[in-house]
Parts: sequence; C-alpha cells; structure tokens
Amino acid sequence: MAYTVRIQQASVEFYASEQDNLLDSALQAQLNLPHGCKSGSCGACKCKVVTGDVELTDYSSSALSEDEITDNQVLLCKAHAKSDLILDIPNFSQSFPIKTLPAKIENLTKVGNVAIIQLKLPANQKLAFYPGQYVDLIYNGESRSYSIASAPHQTSLELNIRYRPGGTFSEAVWTQMAVGSIVRIRGPLGNFTLQNSNSPILMVCTGTGFAPIQAILQQMALENNQRAINLVWGNFTANDFYNVEQLKQLSQQLNLQLTLCTDQETEGFYTGLVTQYVEQNFPDLAKSEVYACGNPAMIENLFNLATNKLNLNKANFFSDVFTPTA
Repeated sequence: MAYTVRIQQASVEFYASEQDNLLDSALQAQLNLPHGCKSGSCGACKCKVVTGDVELTDYSSSALSEDEITDNQVLLCKAHAKSDLILDIPNFSQSFPIKTLPAKIENLTKVGNVAIIQLKLPANQKLAFYPGQYVDLIYNGESRSYSIASAPHQTSLELNIRYRPGGTFSEAVWTQMAVGSIVRIRGPLGNFTLQNSNSPILMVCTGTGFAPIQAILQQMALENNQRAINLVWGNFTANDFYNVEQLKQLSQQLNLQLTLCTDQETEGFYTGLVTQYVEQNFPDLAKSEVYACGNPAMIENLFNLATNKLNLNKANFFSDVFTPTA
C-alpha cells in the first residue's frame, strides 16, 4: 500500500510504500531530501513526524537518541510509512533536479589504489550541483555512490574510486573501464556542502573521503574565500594519498593548513588517527564548523569527541558518511 507524504515547509508531496524507506521513496520521485550515509549512521536525514505513523528499522543511537524519538523525530533512511504523513524537515529547500545522464570517460588515472576518473557529459546536458554532493555511477547494471571531486564550474566531473580486490564494481573500474567507455550517472544527491558563514573550518577526512573536500576547496579558491581552514586527512600509508600536488596548489590560494596522517611512522606525516590529531591540536571548537568525510566509525568517534570534549556545537558538525562498497 502507498501512502501520501507531504513536506510541511513546501507544497511538495510524494508517495511511499511500506516496503521502501521514506528516503528511497523520495529519491524515486526525483526529490532530493537531506541525507548522507543512507545507513542510519550520520543523522543528516533527521526530521520530525508532524502527523502520521512510521516504523523505524535498525539505526545508530548516535544518529537518533531516545529523547529525539520521544519528540517524534525519525531518520528518513530508516523510517517506513504506516499511514499518510506530514514531515517537518529542517532547512528543506528544493535543490537541483535529479537527472540520469550518459557520460564518457575522458581520462582515467590510477594513483596507488585510487582511480581518478574524469567524466564528460553530452554537449547539450549539464549537471548542476553543490560542491560536496555525490552521484550514483551506473555501469553494466551495477550502481555505486561516489562523491563528486570537482567543482561545478569545471568542464568535467571527477570521481575518486578506491580499488577493493574482488569487488564487482571496482574490478570493473580496473579491468573494463577505459578512456571512451560510456557510463551513466544519477544525481546530484546528498546535502553535504559548505555553509554560508565566516566561522573557522576544520575539515577531517579519511581515504577517498577527500573527494567532496576537494570539490569544496576548489569552489572556495574560485570565489577567493579566505575563511581559515585546517584540513586533516588520514590514510593507512603515505602512498595512499593522491592529488597532493593539486592540494598544495590550492593551499597557496586559500587560508589553508594541511596535516596528513598515517598509521605507519613516516617523516613529514603525523603518525596516528585523525581523531587523535584533532584531540591534541584543537582543544576548543566552540567557534568552528567541522566537516567530516569517511567511514561511519570515524565520523561517530569524531562527532562524540568534538561535541563532548572540544566544545563544538552539534549544529556545526556536517558529515558525508560512506560505507565502503566493492
């Protein structure tokens, strides 16, 4: 059975079945509601049920507390409609339309275990998006989500894809895709992007969580945005970093301080977790905004650290959570 879901802030409705969660139902209707991880870990899709009934499936308690549940708050990615609904979605705005478009691989470079792919859209098509958003990449019937690593003004879309041995999709990237290959993309998706303020910025990422950070930094450079930025990027080894020269060029255009963290002791790198570095070097984040991109465990640990020990206002923590997929 399908139910009608209305968003209180706008004259927008969509239909949701009991089988699909509210977020998936909205995306199927080409409506990009606020979201991040799609796994109940980040809390980006949190909203309030004004009227109606929902059923929640498994989620992280750090994303939705018992007090919030008592206040009728839910996670769109984990809520299933049991009746018609009215939702109160904070800061809702009708974003850029979600499109499915063909794209040609214009360039494919492999740096260590990361493939840097440049996609060219048809001449008569354009994908409007905010720096920090992501797309679904579709190839041979398989689909995976990847953050856009380029800014909107650039002529091609960059995606950063980490190789995972035996993974159906990453094996295709390494062995089948080549310059000239045709893929499809669906987006823009997600709501991770830079907020309009003058607050100091702490960016924390691991692995290819650097991709949306790169897009935001490129946009800031274009706009000559000189907000103070500290970027802390972690990887297992020094060889896992990529686009470092481009990042150093961006640091010359921006008010940016860069720290690279590795698990293995390496000269010129901080040895340890990104959360350890943050705890040691940023004792007071009361006036800052934090932008975090990486796996759910890192995001949850950083959120707890920043809000419980380092004075960060919870409303100033923005995250792009991804669960590694093959």
